[in-house]
Amino acid sequence: MALYRTIADKLARQIQQGAFQPGQRLPSVRVLAQRMAVSVSTAVAAYQLLERRQLVAARQKSGFYVIPPAALPAPARAPGLRPARLQLSGRVAAVFANVREPSLTPFGLALPAPDYWPAAALRRAAGAVRRDAFSRSLAFTAAPGDFGLRRQIAMRMLQAGCLQSPEDVVVTNGCQEAVTLSLRLLTSPGDVVAVESPCYYGFLLALQSLNLRVVNIATDPLTGLDLGQLQRAAERWPIRACICSPGCSNPTGAGMDENARARLLALARRCDFHIVEDDILGELAHGETRPPALKARDSDDRVLYCSSFSKSVAPGIRIGWVAAGRHRQRLIELMTANSSAAAGFSQLLMREYLQSGHFDKHLARIRREYRGNLQMALATIGRCFPPGTRATSPRGGFLTWVELPRGLDAHTLYERALAEKISIVPGGVFARKGFQNCFRLSCALPWSSAVNAALERLGRLASRL
Repeated sequence: MALYRTIADKLARQIQQGAFQPGQRLPSVRVLAQRMAVSVSTAVAAYQLLERRQLVAARQKSGFYVIPPAALPAPARAPGLRPARLQLSGRVAAVFANVREPSLTPFGLALPAPDYWPAAALRRAAGAVRRDAFSRSLAFTAAPGDFGLRRQIAMRMLQAGCLQSPEDVVVTNGCQEAVTLSLRLLTSPGDVVAVESPCYYGFLLALQSLNLRVVNIATDPLTGLDLGQLQRAAERWPIRACICSPGCSNPTGAGMDENARARLLALARRCDFHIVEDDILGELAHGETRPPALKARDSDDRVLYCSSFSKSVAPGIRIGWVAAGRHRQRLIELMTANSSAAAGFSQLLMREYLQSGHFDKHLARIRREYRGNLQMALATIGRCFPPGTRATSPRGGFLTWVELPRGLDAHTLYERALAEKISIVPGGVFARKGFQNCFRLSCALPWSSAVNAALERLGRLASRL
């Protein structure tokens, strides 16, 4: 890689980590050249590359300054639909088989890249387990799971405003199993369940497997569920449960404010339905502190809180949980019937890791990284995609939801991007109907000139649709 690109990447990383704030003057060309032990022309080339990426701007006789990312309006929301059983096509499986191909630039993979795993700390935790509890780690760990881990999870939930006992927590094999078990607990085949539209495709697969009828609730890409539409649906149909992500949703990154959360709980009580809260991205809020979970307001165990460490630690850990309250015993029975137990070694590994105190340091780092990655992605989308393209700027996580101008087909873009070794996930995967001109873009990979160039190529492909 050319030296000026290496310097530009380093400065870009410092900008995204907050070392330089929007509006701040960067070191002069001469000072940068001295610090990096390069020629003045190399320093100029580095700044010019940052300028082309729209991260800095030159001011005459004053130097280079950090600029904020392009502000893109949020996409429009989708209309609701009548309750219906799902019939997802095999195209969904094909899409997710393709996005896992390791040779692709993985904008389609909503999992942290290995650079964002706390590998060294996990290695130390694994060493402690092998040294102190290896035989136990190989033993059968029945539901509700290791008590020490459940205690650590209950302590973590305090930061989300939830006062939970370790006895309330049931450990599962990831968040998907947590949500599926919660649905099995709350519903019978043929019941009506409300879901965000768009929503995480895994929830749609679970609803289909349980033979449930689904009513899609329009979702604002910034503020979350349309509560007026949810109320009308609940007054018209016997909704048994609602799956939602009040903190940070997949795929849009939407988040509900405190007033909306209070209204959602009040509506659930008035219309007598339960809420399955997916908070898998909750730990990745971009602020200094995370907002309270919906469960924090729950006074009658109407909310089954589901989460995991797949997005915040590493995808292969496969430790999720449900904070189930009075539903705990029934959930344990379903867990036992479903898979008997969660992995013993992973439970002890996560317990040791959480006890080490490293998790909060890790979260502080990756929150900064993901926020910076999204800023750079949005700047590139604003510069390189067709006029009229819109994208969300989420308050947490690492996902943005991109809406192309009407008439452009995101599935065609997905297919053409694969030929360019780039993956995205087209919007039709996330709903029964609609979103043909939308796609989900993941920024959970270290941002570099090569990654940015791949996004620029994606923009050129979209412009030729």
